[in-house]
Amino acid sequence: MMKVLNWLVSGVLISLLVVLAGVLTNNMAYVGKANADDSNKSHHASIVKIERILAQTEFDVSQKRDLLRKTRIEFYLAEAKQADLRNWTFKRDDLIGRAKNILVHHQTQYAVATSEFASI
Repeated sequence: MMKVLNWLVSGVLISLLVVLAGVLTNNMAYVGKANADDSNKSHHASIVKIERILAQTEFDVSQKRDLLRKTRIEFYLAEAKQADLRNWTFKRDDLIGRAKNILVHHQTQYAVATSEFASI
């Protein structure tokens, strides 16, 4: 009985130490972390370029496919901005590439659709 009680107390103490260590070191993250001061930082040139092209691109949001494309592009750009703030260059470039691919696909599909209607 005494051994079981000893194991139980040891387990509780170790668990408390692990939780306490996690709480105390929570504010000392060594991984890149975005601060409120970083929001004023200018973003990478490729992010700004994609945003500029996105603002000039037409989307018919009444159609589900266009709404989905626009939403996904905006999501990838927001994630790329967060990665840029944290200096995660590989992730930023990957997300920018995804947004660019969707945008290029939309522009080619939109050009095909408008040229078909123009020929009618």
